[in-house]
Amino acid sequence: MAAATRAIVGGQIIDGTGAEPIPDGLVLIQDGAITYAGRKTGTSIPRGAEVIDAEGASVLPGLMDVHVHISLNAPSDLLKEVTSRPVGQVAFEIANNLRDTIAGGVTSIRTVSDLAHLDIAARNAISAGTMAGPRIHPCGKGLTTTGGHGDMMPCWLCQTHGDICEVVDGPEAVRSAVRRQIKAGAAWIKVFQTGGVIDPHGRIDAEEFTPSEFDTAVETARVAGLPVAVHAHNKTAILRSIRAGCRSIEHGMHFDEECAEAARERGTFLVPTLTVMDRILVHGAQHGIAQFMIDNVRQRTTRHHQYVKYAYDIGANIACGTDAGSLLTPHGSAGREVVQLVKCGLTPVQAISVATQSTARLLNVATTVGTLAPGMLADLIVVEGDVVKNVERLEVPGNMRHVLIGGRRVAAGGRAIVH
Repeated sequence: MAAATRAIVGGQIIDGTGAEPIPDGLVLIQDGAITYAGRKTGTSIPRGAEVIDAEGASVLPGLMDVHVHISLNAPSDLLKEVTSRPVGQVAFEIANNLRDTIAGGVTSIRTVSDLAHLDIAARNAISAGTMAGPRIHPCGKGLTTTGGHGDMMPCWLCQTHGDICEVVDGPEAVRSAVRRQIKAGAAWIKVFQTGGVIDPHGRIDAEEFTPSEFDTAVETARVAGLPVAVHAHNKTAILRSIRAGCRSIEHGMHFDEECAEAARERGTFLVPTLTVMDRILVHGAQHGIAQFMIDNVRQRTTRHHQYVKYAYDIGANIACGTDAGSLLTPHGSAGREVVQLVKCGLTPVQAISVATQSTARLLNVATTVGTLAPGMLADLIVVEGDVVKNVERLEVPGNMRHVLIGGRRVAAGGRAIVH
């Protein structure tokens, strides 16, 4: 049970709005919601409140990661990962991945294609209080074409729980697949519209679904009231997705000035997943990642960073997503994405705002989480040191002095708390 009243005392408050940090702060929490966030001198601590010491630390909203595969474990070989585990084993591994997520200071995630609808089951279990984890906004299985990105199993293999995606061809099959995700309890629909950096032979520069198939997916989701996230690297697919009214563009390595301006006009979000690209570049060779994959990233990274900065500067929406679970990318990596955004040219305060308030806006939950203000749910982290002066502190789970979701402590010191 969360204590009725908690007071987080001292430390520097970074409220998630992009405002200047508040030194020597105080956050008051009553029944899971924030009642005060400001200077310690601005109010008194209620009698009987549990005091949480934040001296020498930074207090900020819980980080968010909206590009996560909870049924993957950051492998170097995705095919082996998908085909070598029974579904029961995957379920237990997901429980561990979700503990790692909150231990890293990540309090909300969106899943973007997972095995056997286990992301939906995990959301329901966490909501019911039967397992530890972040708030989850699941998509179920993403949609891809025969031979498309995410269709990883060779044609001679079959497993009872299927692949990480639904493989569909033709408008009616697409419509049925969208409806299956909705029936299973998905909150989003994910569409793979281009190849990716892991695909050979230039597929990153090609589209996958035909226009009629793509439009059917978006229309079916829209009728049901679900937003659409699109895996799209090349400009043609990005612009198609923006013009169709899709909510977010995932990866977007060719999200150039024209794309950014179109996205700003339509309110579309870019989720650049800079972390997975960096992990491939820095760690790929030593873990046996194919050279063509490393080259696919290296050839695009400088421009990708420039595009992210341009989009941010003109007021296009950016959200925080890491591709956690995918190649070499650990769960609980949103702090790494903040650091990557700073490398693109954002200030630490701006990058934190992207990973909190802006990402909450993508999820349509910005009225309840994503900032530290009265009336907001107390999803927050207390991080050792000054993360404005040393933003890399956010990369290390051990720096998370306290992680709270709804005012309840769920992790500390890099480990989830089992209640």
